[in-house]
Amino acid sequence: MQLLLAYLNNHRPETVHVDMHQAENDAKSLYKAGEGRLGTDEAAIIHILSTRSAAQLNASFNIYRQMYGRDIEKVWGTLFS
Repeated sequence: MQLLLAYLNNHRPETVHVDMHQAENDAKSLYKAGEGRLGTDEAAIIHILSTRSAAQLNASFNIYRQMYGRDIEKVWGTLFS
């Protein structure tokens, strides 16, 4: 529910431009907010998901996979189940 509200309240860009430095930072932040800690920092995850374009998120997820060897979708399946 919080993610849906964040989508509605934030302007999410729909650009195809990808900032690879930002993608790497977001991948690290997503790790620290989920797998890299005890518990989950949902606010950090929601912020990234609701303020990045689809192309930017895709780049972040690819970098996450390269850095941590796991698909973020599978990680979230275990974190949020």
